[in-house]
Amino acid sequence: MRSLARASVATAVPPALAEPTAQACRRMARCRSCTVRRNALFVNLTHEELDQIAPSVPDLTLSAGQPLYREGDRPNALFIIRRGVVKLEQYLPDGTYRIVRLARRTDLLALESLLETACDHTAIALTEVEVCRVPLPVVRLVMAKQDWLATQMIRHWHHAVQRADDWLTHYSTGTGRQRIARLLIDLHDLAEMDAEEQEEAGPPLVELPSRDDVGAIVGITKETASRVVADFRRAGLLRNEGARHMTIDRAALAAIAAKDA
Repeated sequence: MRSLARASVATAVPPALAEPTAQACRRMARCRSCTVRRNALFVNLTHEELDQIAPSVPDLTLSAGQPLYREGDRPNALFIIRRGVVKLEQYLPDGTYRIVRLARRTDLLALESLLETACDHTAIALTEVEVCRVPLPVVRLVMAKQDWLATQMIRHWHHAVQRADDWLTHYSTGTGRQRIARLLIDLHDLAEMDAEEQEEAGPPLVELPSRDDVGAIVGITKETASRVVADFRRAGLLRNEGARHMTIDRAALAAIAAKDA
């Protein structure tokens, strides 16, 4: 069965890549060393199978504010987040927007592509982001021969639904102070996970979104978001570390998130 799986994966790679280029070799090395893979799409592939797929999977780095895709797009690919946070936006008839979910490391985006439908959201980098773009033909070829991948896809769908359900209670209930405290804690924990993977020392650095984005995430006005963040900063719960980053007092914010002061 394994040899059959390897043969099927090989068909996903164009003949021109039979002799690996420098770029192909770099992508193979990237996939072999990737720590995200064990929680993402091709978790059960051997190194040999990865080597056959990797040359067809480009990696992208996005600056904060740069779109990955927009609502209505058909990217014909899935995206694996390797580092950073992506916001998923939906626009209202009056032109305003709400951020309906934050996607993070190991998450899979544009799953709608599997159903050959347009994307439901606009995906924009909230922080600097690294993603891998897996062309849909590669995904389908592997899924056709590897039953476990279909189950893996269902897990990702289920995870996205759970995240959406959690969002309703996590960021749509409580006072503005509580909601922003929860957001800062979540961003801290994500930064901590990234720091542990990179073996970085010191407290994790939180990249604070714009006031517009904070308001769009927790469902308050940007003026209220700005006031609450300023209050937290004056109270010493946020400490600036450069132009865009800060450290937070996680324990104090957790107390506010649980029961507003």
